[in-house]
Amino acid sequence: MEVKASKVLNYNLGVKLIRGAYMNEERELADKHKYESPVWDTIEDTHSCYNKNVEHIISNMKLDDMLFVASHNVDTVALATKLTD
Repeated sequence: MEVKASKVLNYNLGVKLIRGAYMNEERELADKHKYESPVWDTIEDTHSCYNKNVEHIISNMKLDDMLFVASHNVDTVALATKLTD
């Protein structure tokens, strides 16, 4: 949605994509306040969602856009490198 809005409104989009930083806290809040947890149930689902978002962002970039991938996850860095080659 943000990628589309940035194209329609012609602005530079900055995205900070976070993978699982507050998973335990989010689950506890959801349980405490009786709503569905906003985080994935498994690490595999988390990685899949994250990588799909990386792919979506990169596939919508223009040639003169800038990309910074700051991740400790080797697979994410490899994916971003592959998609930008």
